[in-house]
Amino acid sequence: MQIGWPVPAAAGRQWPAARLFSTLRLAVKIDEQWREPERWTVAPDGTGTAVVAGVQVHLEVRPAQAGRRHHELQARIVNASGAAVRFGGFRFQQQRASGGGAADDFLAVPGPRLRLYREGWTAAAAAGTVRHGECDFALDPSYLPFAVSAPAAYDSVTPNRFSAEYVAVLNDRESGASLLAGFITSADQVTRLAVEWDDAGVTRFAAYAHADGIRVDPGETVASETLALLAGPDGYGLLEEFAALWGARMHARLWDHIPSGWCSWYYYFEKITDADVQENLRLIQERRAELPLEYVQIDDGFQRALGDWLEPSPAFPNGPEALARDIRAAGCKPGLWLAPFMVEERSHLYAAHPDWMVRTPAGETAWTTEWRGSRVAVLDCTRPEAQAWLRSLFATLAAWGYDYVKLDFLMYACAVKDGVYWDPKATRVQACRRGLQAIRDGFGGERFILGGTTLLGPAVGLVDGERIGTDITPYWKPDRQPLPKEAPCLPNVCRNIINRRYLHGRLWLNDPDVHLARADHNALTENEVRLWTAALWLTGGLILLSDRFATLAPEREKWSRWLVAERDSFDTRPLDFFEREFPAIWAGWRKGRAPAAPAEVLGLFNFADSATRLQVPLAQAGFAPGAAVEVHDVWTGRFHSRATGTLALDVPAHSCALLRLARV
Repeated sequence: MQIGWPVPAAAGRQWPAARLFSTLRLAVKIDEQWREPERWTVAPDGTGTAVVAGVQVHLEVRPAQAGRRHHELQARIVNASGAAVRFGGFRFQQQRASGGGAADDFLAVPGPRLRLYREGWTAAAAAGTVRHGECDFALDPSYLPFAVSAPAAYDSVTPNRFSAEYVAVLNDRESGASLLAGFITSADQVTRLAVEWDDAGVTRFAAYAHADGIRVDPGETVASETLALLAGPDGYGLLEEFAALWGARMHARLWDHIPSGWCSWYYYFEKITDADVQENLRLIQERRAELPLEYVQIDDGFQRALGDWLEPSPAFPNGPEALARDIRAAGCKPGLWLAPFMVEERSHLYAAHPDWMVRTPAGETAWTTEWRGSRVAVLDCTRPEAQAWLRSLFATLAAWGYDYVKLDFLMYACAVKDGVYWDPKATRVQACRRGLQAIRDGFGGERFILGGTTLLGPAVGLVDGERIGTDITPYWKPDRQPLPKEAPCLPNVCRNIINRRYLHGRLWLNDPDVHLARADHNALTENEVRLWTAALWLTGGLILLSDRFATLAPEREKWSRWLVAERDSFDTRPLDFFEREFPAIWAGWRKGRAPAAPAEVLGLFNFADSATRLQVPLAQAGFAPGAAVEVHDVWTGRFHSRATGTLALDVPAHSCALLRLARV
């Protein structure tokens, strides 16, 4: 079936190639085989129906119309075969026919003109743009199952063959036009996109909604996630528009203010003790006038074992209930880290309920990793007993006074190789969401839930904040070469937090990770600390500190005080989004003004190991052609220069310039 709809006139002028999506073909995966209907019946409203192996296939196309700029596609199946089937999902695909496309067809846009934004699967997964001749992001093979949804299909060695999760944006370098395809629902299936091209243009585009081989009994229906299509001249603006649609469709939770606080992890790591917490609580009280922090969040190290969250480790003899009282006595709200889907073999939970864990096909516990010498299983959140346990656990934490939880390693619920769930009709996304819903039900709607290393899409509507990058590190980057794109280090974090700025305030509050300012236990140079401070200031989101206050010198603490006072002041965009994997030019507008007015601030970031000259066409920052712009240094307030047309600046290695712009 050819999926046809009228392309809006404006989009057609910007990119006649929007016809790429007018001939998408639908296939469904039944009993391990992709099947494409041979004959369709099309109703007057454009809905198509077909039958494959006794399974009815329905496709609904909702074209753009007045009040809605985007197109929508959704498919569903009804099992009319009389027997249960294993259903693997839906595929919307376009492949270039031999001989290529017509002259005005997107499939004929030359490959060297193409750039692609490819979103990542989890918080730590790399998010960025790729260009003609490049390969997809190189990832650590051991981390691949947690970074991409389909490891077997991921290819990081073939040029011009790319994978994306949730959403992708194609851009034509010559015309500047962009085309976005993304799923605006994410509650039931893993969604991903695959894009390939050669010198002549796109050879294959596919969008998948995976159903993971669930059992579908006779008469049952399964619907795909909804695929949305947008075209326009502003690629990053399309992502912002898409995120707004996604958040509305998934009933995103939008917290009414930006939290601040202190986190124990990045100074003490798992060696945190009750004495360490008490020391910092005293100093937080003393600094309250100049550093008013809302939360104190205790990270890994307080618990006896993964799974035994209410039982303390020897380092916290009084337990987490007393800890919450101490934090409240210091004038802050208590927060706690948990990895609620991970269960250590040595835990009391596993000893009591081994049947609550995700199983192997042979019916044994599926061990996924090791944690400090103990094997780790994954809680099967499709089991009603596991859901009840999660509700009880988080209701207890709420009763003890905890107002904030940080949930880590949630991706394990969706990344158990060949894992078998108690409910054979549940996808891995549904398993994850059922667990998250149980947590939300137990913890309450009035308390803050931060998603840590979790799948992005399934968390929408259930978390208030979400980590959008890998862990920050007290060093620039490790010596390991080549460095995987998901590896914890400062450049990789910065790449993700600027590229994913479009999610902030639309799906949740972004969590870029903590601010590090200290001189001790920190290999970051002064310039690198300033760069990280500027990145947090420009991109906004949660501001949590993670230094030891007893050793934090005043000249370093000033950066923390500034961030807490000035947090989330701007709507920020990367101006060189398609030109670089690591955007170097970040423009900030006061809230609600982007991009109609000229940018107020500009960050020029150099992630290279040598000095770089960066040039910014001021028209890209919203200034009229020929306008004279006065530039001041944000850090010092001193006059820097006056520029017309283009602003050029030499930026040292591992450093940034933070500039305030004003039309003369």
